Amino acid sequence: MVNQPAAPALVDYPDIIEDDIPDEEGWSCPVIFPTAEPHTESDSLKAQLRRETQLLRPWFDEGLRRRGRTTVGTSGKGPDSIGEMLGVLVNFSADADMEVPDGYAHPMPQLLRYLTADIRAFYFEAATSKPGVPFPSPEDLEEWFFLETMVGDVFYQVRERLVSADILVLLANGLEDDEIDSLLVLMAGTTAQTADEVVRKPGISRDLLKVSVEDFYADLVGRFARSIVPIAMRDRRRERIRQAKVS
Repeated sequence: MVNQPAAPALVDYPDIIEDDIPDEEGWSCPVIFPTAEPHTESDSLKAQLRRETQLLRPWFDEGLRRRGRTTVGTSGKGPDSIGEMLGVLVNFSADADMEVPDGYAHPMPQLLRYLTADIRAFYFEAATSKPGVPFPSPEDLEEWFFLETMVGDVFYQVRERLVSADILVLLANGLEDDEIDSLLVLMAGTTAQTADEVVRKPGISRDLLKVSVEDFYADLVGRFARSIVPIAMRDRRRERIRQAKVS
């Protein structure tokens, strides 16, 4: 293509092409991948809980450094598994899923009381470790945890699943509403108000119902639900919802 009468020939190309690539700069992918969107409500809730715990983790680590110990671990796993523990709770709160990853020291639903104890310890130790902040009272901590955090709401949902399973078992065994309230340590009239809804839409798995029946015959009914939310905080969520509707 060169205008040259004889070959071979070596001819300099007259134009100069500037190299726009800066020297010594690492390669980066030119495609920006979008953040994965949650596919279900459970996925969205787990993502929010992960963000919540990520914000608390630096203060938890600071408290662990100062104290040299933590009470997280009764479930069989430590602070690095808090995200996984929250996932187990969310799955149970959604549809009473009784499956858990390997490595925990207890089966379901017994595991719930240990998971909730570990998660509360993580949150409480983080919340009391930020320098320069007045130390909260136990009441302040409980109100913050159960009424102002995402995970506190999940605790209530877990408790409702457990209570619903117990109510179903007791109804099936012919107990009166006031007897059920007494056995489950519920406010008077709770069973009468919720029984129809529980029967119509229990959201209870066969495995959980089976355990509840076994507990009934062993005179242990309600033992798991009572350990999830303190009695002092039991009805606060319902009161807040009622006040919100009024306002």
